[in-house]
Amino acid sequence: MPGFDRDEFWIKILEMYPLARENNYILKVNEEQVKELMDLYIEKYISEENLPHYDEEQLMRKMMTAMVSIYKLDKDAVNNYGELVELVNSVNYDGKNLYIHFAKISPAKMRRFELGKTQKQIAEKIGYSTATVRNCEGFFCDLRRQPEELVRKLANALECEIEELIL
Repeated sequence: MPGFDRDEFWIKILEMYPLARENNYILKVNEEQVKELMDLYIEKYISEENLPHYDEEQLMRKMMTAMVSIYKLDKDAVNNYGELVELVNSVNYDGKNLYIHFAKISPAKMRRFELGKTQKQIAEKIGYSTATVRNCEGFFCDLRRQPEELVRKLANALECEIEELIL
């Protein structure tokens, strides 16, 4: 079930990312939202004939496992195999609320994934090396300390405002 944008279930999880980023990458999902997620998960992944074979706890475990398996294979990584970028690190359930611990992905990298572009494509568009783009996508890269021209070109290539790239 790979991909940040595979289907409605993954899109729903991905839509939660910006709010989680504002809350130190942890999102508390209330009972109503959990039910909505579960309904969507069942609709997408559990056939009607198999549904009676699962109890509520088993379905919750399956859904939580599916959440932590959301990833994107970024072929731009230095090695030939690419980098596996996970969206969700862990999921906990207290019987009422779901706590989703999202991975820390830089806004520049996340935006590039949303556009379906490679680092090479962005590098060519801004006139810098792929290594420069990779460095700008590093989570600990402070774009406020990078040359203004580079950041402006990066934002333009990523079709967003500069403010959206700065943590």
